[in-house]
Amino acid sequence: MSDGYLQSVFLEIFGDLETNPKGFPLDLLGNVVRINPGIDRQVALDSKVSFVPMMRVNEQTGKIISSDEKIFCEVSKGYTPFLENDVLFAKITPCMENGKSAIASRLINGIGFGSTEFHVLRPIKFTTSEWIFWLIRKKEFRQLASKSFTGTAGQQRVPTSFLENFLVPIPPIGIQDQFVISCKEYDQLLKRSIESERQTDMLFQSLLQRAFQGEL
Repeated sequence: MSDGYLQSVFLEIFGDLETNPKGFPLDLLGNVVRINPGIDRQVALDSKVSFVPMMRVNEQTGKIISSDEKIFCEVSKGYTPFLENDVLFAKITPCMENGKSAIASRLINGIGFGSTEFHVLRPIKFTTSEWIFWLIRKKEFRQLASKSFTGTAGQQRVPTSFLENFLVPIPPIGIQDQFVISCKEYDQLLKRSIESERQTDMLFQSLLQRAFQGEL
């Protein structure tokens, strides 16, 4: 539900990205994000970090379901590194087509590692994590990405070059920030709705139990 609603908000604020009816300036995605940038800080070998397998990313909600706690030296080689607020984008089929993507958040010490089948996008100028995230979640973006696949059947991947050379409209930061606010407001509304449903269910179960016990 949240995906469809926020996609509608995205379209209302930014317009269709292919036709760019609002006339936003164009730039290559590789100029406004760093792609697979690694970790740009010193990290102690015994530091605790988050570990996110591909299966922990929910393709329906675009959120990380959960993560494991690991020691930096255990995962620093052989896995994909990322930082808080980086955008994760599954590059392998069928995960990419299914929408496996998320904004890395609530990472232990702000550092995470995950599947080697993630591309990592880190906004550097003129863009927010939310803008990049909803861009790559668009069906049209994923359809174009699938046309760039390299590799053999069953092991096809989106190459880094596709992301680097993807031409994208860049809305002003102020407009992107409006969308960020909409995302946060909707997340809060969704959380309140879920909590309300939980409380209602608990009340119903309590009343049901009392009824069976003849207390009502």
